[in-house]
Amino acid sequence: MHDTLPPFPLWSFREDVLVEPDPDQGVIVVHSRWEDTVLPMPAPAVVAAMRRMSLGPISLGNVIRSGAERRALGALLDRLGHLVVRSFGVDREQPLISVVPLTPQAGFHLPERPPVQPVRLSRFAVLTTDGGNYLLESPLSQHRVILHRADAIGHLGALMRPTTASEAGPETRSVISYLMAAGMVVEAVPGDPFQRVEFAEDRDPALTAWTPIDLMFHTRSTLGRHDQDFGVTYPLGEHGSVEPVVKEAAEGIPLPRPSWDDLAADPPFSAVVEAHRPARSFSGEEMTLTDLGALLYRTARVRSLTGSPSTEATATTSDRPHPTSGDCHELELYAVVDRCAGLARGVYHYDPYHHGLTPLDGDPDELLVSANLPSPPPVLLMVTARFRRLSWKYNGLGYSLVLTDAGALVQTLSLVATALGLAGRRLDGPDIEASAHVFGLDWRTESSVCGYAVGHPENGSADDGYPVNDADWPMLAAALLA
Repeated sequence: MHDTLPPFPLWSFREDVLVEPDPDQGVIVVHSRWEDTVLPMPAPAVVAAMRRMSLGPISLGNVIRSGAERRALGALLDRLGHLVVRSFGVDREQPLISVVPLTPQAGFHLPERPPVQPVRLSRFAVLTTDGGNYLLESPLSQHRVILHRADAIGHLGALMRPTTASEAGPETRSVISYLMAAGMVVEAVPGDPFQRVEFAEDRDPALTAWTPIDLMFHTRSTLGRHDQDFGVTYPLGEHGSVEPVVKEAAEGIPLPRPSWDDLAADPPFSAVVEAHRPARSFSGEEMTLTDLGALLYRTARVRSLTGSPSTEATATTSDRPHPTSGDCHELELYAVVDRCAGLARGVYHYDPYHHGLTPLDGDPDELLVSANLPSPPPVLLMVTARFRRLSWKYNGLGYSLVLTDAGALVQTLSLVATALGLAGRRLDGPDIEASAHVFGLDWRTESSVCGYAVGHPENGSADDGYPVNDADWPMLAAALLA
C-alpha cells in the first residue's frame, strides 16, 4: 500500500466481489467476475476488513490497528489490486470520487510525487452520467472514475486547460493524484517554459488519428478493455425482439422475379469478383424494373422463416441471401428512384417477404442531393437498420454488428449487380436526418447506415495503375461478362 496517501483514502472491492472464508480448508476465497482467487487464511482482523470492503468504502485505519495486520492486508490488496476500488473522501464516511478497475490487468499506482509539469484532463476522457453519478471513462484507461458528489465536477473544471498542481487546493491536488493514477489526467512533457505546453498523447502517432468517440466505440464494442456485459445476453428478455421479423408494409408494387434459369446463365463467380469495379459516375441510361427486381430478389428477399410462419412474430428469425448476425436481419432497403423504366420517379420501401415496393411520400431529390455523387444514379438504395432487432439480444457489440451486416449486404449487392451487367458505388456517411425525413422514420429506432447507388456506368477508361499480381484478370473477366 502507498505510504503517502491523501487524507481519508477509502477502500472497497468491486460490487461483484464476494469474500468467502473457508476455515475448514484454512483459506479465504475471493470470488469475482474474472476468477476465484484462493488465499491462505489471514488473521481475523484482516478477514473482517476484507468482508467489510465487500460491503462498501471503508477507512482501513478504522478497522485495523496492528502494523503487522496492516502490512498483511496491504500485501493481499496488492495481489488483488484489479478488484480494489480506490476512493478519496472529503470526510471519513462519504467518498468524493472512486476509481473502479475494469479489467484483470488494471493497476492503480498513485504518483510518488506531485506533478511538476502542467496537467490537464486527457482529451480522451469522456464524462457521462448513469442517472445518479457522473462517470469519467477513457478508452486509454482500464479504470472508471465515479464522481459521487456534484462538487467533484468543480475539480474537473480546473483541468479543462493546462494547469499546475501547485495552483490547486489540497483537495483538488488529491483528486488530480487519483485521476492521474486512473489515466484520466495527463502531465505535460518537459519543455521550454516560454513555449506552448505539449502533451505526449497529442503527438503520439498511435493516437493522433483517433477521435475520442471512435476509439471509445472500438474499445466498448470489443472485449478486453471494459467490464460491461457483452455478447448474447438478452438484455430485454429472451422472449423476442421488440421488432417483428419483417417490417410491416402496405400492399405495394410487385417486382419481377428472376427464374433459376436466369441465374444459371450467370458468369463464373471468379469472373464477377474480378470484373467488379466501383462506378465513378453513371450514364443517363435508365435502369429497368426487371434488373431492379432481380437485384433485390437475389440479395435481400426472405427465403424462409424460423420459429413461426408469421412475419409479425418478434422471436422469429429469417434466412436471406446476405449474411447477418444471429439471423436477426435488422437491415431494411429503401429505393430512391430517379430513372427506372416501368417505375415512377419517387421513394419506395422494399418488402422482402412479398418482393414488392411500397411507395412513400418523400422527395427523392432530398436524398439524391445529400448523396453528393458526381452524377445522379438511376437508383439509390439506402440501407437502414432497425436497431432493436439486435439490441434485444446483444449487449455491447450491437451497433458494430449493424456495420458488419451492412458491409456484407453492400458486398452482396455489388457482386450481384456486376453479374447483371450493372455497376454500383457504395455511399458512406449518409445524412440520417434527411433519410429519416424522406422515409418517415424515427432515427432513434431506424436510421440509415449506408447506401448503394446502382445503374449503368459512363464509358471511359480506367485509371492507369501499376500492375501487380495478374492485373490483367479484371480485363479478361470484363470480356467474359460481355
